[in-house]
Amino acid sequence: MANVGASLLIWIAMGLQALFGISDRWAFDLFALPSGAGFLTRPWTLFTYMVAQANVLQLLFNVLWLYWFGQMLLDTDTDRTLWRLYVGGGLLGGVLYILTTLLKPGSGTILMGSSASILSVMVYTALRQPDRSVPLFLLGNVRLKWIAIVTVCITLLGATGLAAHMAHIGGAVFPLALIGWRRVASRPGAPRRRKPKSFKGRGPLRAGQRTSAPEENPEAVLDRLLDKIRVSGFDSLSKAEKKQLDEVSRTLNS
Repeated sequence: MANVGASLLIWIAMGLQALFGISDRWAFDLFALPSGAGFLTRPWTLFTYMVAQANVLQLLFNVLWLYWFGQMLLDTDTDRTLWRLYVGGGLLGGVLYILTTLLKPGSGTILMGSSASILSVMVYTALRQPDRSVPLFLLGNVRLKWIAIVTVCITLLGATGLAAHMAHIGGAVFPLALIGWRRVASRPGAPRRRKPKSFKGRGPLRAGQRTSAPEENPEAVLDRLLDKIRVSGFDSLSKAEKKQLDEVSRTLNS
């Protein structure tokens, strides 16, 4: 909705400019990320640029990629992770774009589009489910990792200028940073925020009464289920395992 709404505003402003000579600068000042030091005058564009598309085809393909990969991502992670990837990938891409235009003036003018954010979602999903098979027209079942690799290469080749390349690279690299940070945070010696345990409904133990078996560590459960997905695909999970995967992902991302 944000992508469609922002893009429509820009296109309407461009149409009014062409038909009646009404300036469309306000739309680009609102959404487009300027190069170099121009960012200091419009800092909000570091967020708004990632939902503004320059043309209909760009909007169509970016929204479709977001929908397809977003649905697959939600099989193993929560919507909070999807938000982090979209915004984080867009922010890193925008920062690299600004730094590139500062170091090499004239390498870019303005930046619009959600390509960096989409690449972030796509790469993360492929890293989490590399061997998941996706049916493609005329090609049959193709593993997700190959789809992501080819798409990233096409996106980078289609970018114009060094600054745009750096923005796309920022989006593709962000998932690696997110996964690396999570691994460091989940190490045994790393401090973790723990939720208080609830003991409702449990009375004192009687003599000879056994306690229930200790629950499996959430990280171990997640690793076990992801290993099964990598070997046999997501569809190999039972209904109970899919529910368990969703619960564990929500616990680890909370």
